[in-house]
Amino acid sequence: MPVFSGGAPRQSQQRYLQERYLEVTEVSGTVTYDYEPLKAAQARSVKVGDRLRRPGEGIDTGSGSTVKLMVDNGIGTLDVSENSNVRVKNLNRSGSGATSTDLALNRGQVRAKVRSFNNRQSRFSIQTPAGVAGVRGTEFVVTVLPNGETRVITIDGTVALSSTDRTQEVSAGYASAIVPGNPPTLPTAIAANLRVSLQLLPAPDSDKVRVTGVVNPIDSVFLNEEAVDVSPTGSFEVVVPLPSNGVLRLRVRNALGQEQVYELIAP
Repeated sequence: MPVFSGGAPRQSQQRYLQERYLEVTEVSGTVTYDYEPLKAAQARSVKVGDRLRRPGEGIDTGSGSTVKLMVDNGIGTLDVSENSNVRVKNLNRSGSGATSTDLALNRGQVRAKVRSFNNRQSRFSIQTPAGVAGVRGTEFVVTVLPNGETRVITIDGTVALSSTDRTQEVSAGYASAIVPGNPPTLPTAIAANLRVSLQLLPAPDSDKVRVTGVVNPIDSVFLNEEAVDVSPTGSFEVVVPLPSNGVLRLRVRNALGQEQVYELIAP
């Protein structure tokens, strides 16, 4: 790091010292960078050391792929799960030293760990298609389902989950959800164990099968690696083509990242 003496740093050096960014510190599998206004032209593979600086810059993770991001000032880290899209909304630093770190999770899942701020005016938030999760020092998980529903689980500290001018404080060990256009649900205690009730039934078409089940409402469900919509009560139902070998692979993942895999034999 440069050392300055004999007066204030030059303007270009001041800009460098105040630069805001998210830095890629770990990459596993297929992770792609893109810039929203020029998505097709800018798409490329992500590597360790890459930085996201501008609003609209983002990353996409493929199936079985993950990436870790670190906030420039060490205020926090983000573990981005597979099949996720994260973008920069705003990275600012005010004259008082307060920082604003606003990100967008458009799909998938992020586990964020944010330490307490020294400046009370600083903020960190993750925006989703359904609402906004804001924190001042905590560890939490945000999941966005294919239908835009957002689920937040707080591991440590407190998360303020907001939508339609309503806010819920979600404390450690609790979770809340937002269906687009609705306020956050009342926080409910989370269960670390993975429980699922399943049924395989014939579908109207002879070459398809119907899978129904019930899980914890904040769990994620994947059938043959395709995400399945789970209702606010935890139920799901999906009709899929009958596999040639007659076996379906169902994967259930809770917000803590724990997974259980089931192999289902079609009737």
